[in-house]
Amino acid sequence: MKYSILREKQLPTNLQITFFHRLSHILQKGYPLLDGLKMIGWDESLRYVADELTRHLTKGETIDNAFRKVNFSPLVINFLYFGRIHHDLPAMFQKCEKLLRMRRDYKKKLASVLRYPVFLFLFIFLAFTIIKKTVLPNFILLFNDQHSSLWLLIGLNYFINGLFLLTTLLASLLLLYKLAFPKISTQKRLYLHENVPLQRTYQSYFLSYLFTTHLHSLLTAGLTLKQSLEVMQQNNKYGTLSVYSKKILIELESGKSMSQAIHTCPLFRKELTDLFHQSLDLHSLQDELEMLTDFLMDYVQEKINKWIQWIQPLFFIVIALIVLSIYASIMLPLYQWMSEI
Repeated sequence: MKYSILREKQLPTNLQITFFHRLSHILQKGYPLLDGLKMIGWDESLRYVADELTRHLTKGETIDNAFRKVNFSPLVINFLYFGRIHHDLPAMFQKCEKLLRMRRDYKKKLASVLRYPVFLFLFIFLAFTIIKKTVLPNFILLFNDQHSSLWLLIGLNYFINGLFLLTTLLASLLLLYKLAFPKISTQKRLYLHENVPLQRTYQSYFLSYLFTTHLHSLLTAGLTLKQSLEVMQQNNKYGTLSVYSKKILIELESGKSMSQAIHTCPLFRKELTDLFHQSLDLHSLQDELEMLTDFLMDYVQEKINKWIQWIQPLFFIVIALIVLSIYASIMLPLYQWMSEI
């Protein structure tokens, strides 16, 4: 029964973070993976997960498939795919822990920042509904003979209708995105990533981080640059990364340099092109890839913090402007009417 629940629902993020933190620490001490899982099972809360992973691994499952069957996050499962090649599991588990921790922390921050604006938005939505259904019809009837005042109220009515329509449209688009986006082809998804502004910004950092991280780990494992790109091309779980890796290989076979080949991939950051333009040997390339990976992670964290800090003030400013517009649209005709009495 417990296993079926795990199969249906992804493991809690906090449990995954604890699991990766402890397992990476044990493996760094030199223990084999199965022994590490046995030690992890000493904790009652992690025992079932450790036992299930042990069962799948002893049956011959690859490490990423074993973690997938125990319902770990797809984010870390895709990372673990490359653990088949370089076998540096302690470092890979640490990166999985860091990614999960970062995603959890920013979700908490975003939820905290949006809590009051969303509550205020719902209150405004309810107030607009009351204004449209009760207040506006009475005011329009009152000022029916005063065309100079009436146009403000009619404009307010259109504004509220437009706001309701915009809210419905945005909610529908968000729902459609959640339901349809995972099902579309890689090429269509890549087109959206490259042409939708917000998607392009996010994917440029995320994809560049994935590319530098996995290329560094594969080169460190002793693979050549070409072999590393072929491994990334074969991983269809990262559709965009697979397409770009194939594209780079084709460009290299046509005689272009690595920096020129990367330049043909719009979602890769300029820093990545500059890195390959400067690095000529594999040893220095590995070091610079590691530094670029850390830089991209730090930069993404800084960007997300800035966006989160701006969300609440911008939301409150928009709400304030809307409320002032509503107030002015109702009160100005009322003042004009009172002055004529």
